[in-house]
Amino acid sequence: MKITVSARGKTLDSDMDPRFGRSAGFVLFDTETGQTVYLDNSAQLGLAQGTGIKAAQMIADAGTDVLITGQMGPKAAQALSRSGIKLYVGTGGTVQEAIQSLERNELRELAGDMLQAGPGKMGGRGMGGGGRGMGGGGRGMGGAGRGGF
Repeated sequence: MKITVSARGKTLDSDMDPRFGRSAGFVLFDTETGQTVYLDNSAQLGLAQGTGIKAAQMIADAGTDVLITGQMGPKAAQALSRSGIKLYVGTGGTVQEAIQSLERNELRELAGDMLQAGPGKMGGRGMGGGGRGMGGGGRGMGGAGRGGF
């Protein structure tokens, strides 16, 4: 089985990165061979958007069976899930500790209902971010200044 963990470094001793799309990279560990491979995600870090989808494609192309990460956008999560990759929420520590937690069944698997787009899903900010929402400035649906009610 190939287990990939979002990481701040290139080895099993590196800290797990709680971010997915903006993670520096990913450590892929093959449980059958004991080998590790570093998947560099630095090319995505300068992008304004779409980092999660590009990282998801890289991980799927590497043959990952399981991904351990922290926060992830719904589009990236759906892409990974459609690729047959199981998703787990890591709790921090090193890459090695995250893998050991998976082996001890201590990690929470992301279920299908958690992969729906919308505010608050997968640790993301949702539409509008920062509390502004759709319409902003009191002009949204039913907002201030409409009168009558």
